[in-house]
Amino acid sequence: MVIRILILHIVLLSGLLFAEYEELLIERVNAKFSYAWSALDKTIIAYHYKPSYLQRCDFALNERHYKSDKYRILFFGKYDEMKKMSKKYPEIVPFFPLRITVMEEGVHTLMITTPPITLLPLVQTNEDRMIIFRWQEDIKSILKQVKSQYQQ
Repeated sequence: MVIRILILHIVLLSGLLFAEYEELLIERVNAKFSYAWSALDKTIIAYHYKPSYLQRCDFALNERHYKSDKYRILFFGKYDEMKKMSKKYPEIVPFFPLRITVMEEGVHTLMITTPPITLLPLVQTNEDRMIIFRWQEDIKSILKQVKSQYQQ
């Protein structure tokens, strides 16, 4: 009985721990997919991140009879920082590299990502927390900069 109560408290507290963070970062860009994709790639590089992998999802979605114009995931990061963080905190490895999902929605493009600050409870030092905060601010700036290139 005591163990059940303890587990219930842990679950409730972990929910409160993550409740203060935004669940997703989303920007709607007033541009077709190819323009937004190119701008995103260039902006990520300008912020000194390295794109590492592009995953196309639209073919698999179409095979399952889901109508999709364009749908891709761009994986990117700063290799040295992620390598250092991975060694210190192996439990955050599944969250690397960082990623932004880009999908076309008619004449607009959506850019969606999970905020890096959701990793804060998993790190222990202030130095590592500052790295995560910087990733968070960089990603927010990258998304806003891409969006601002196509303001009406």
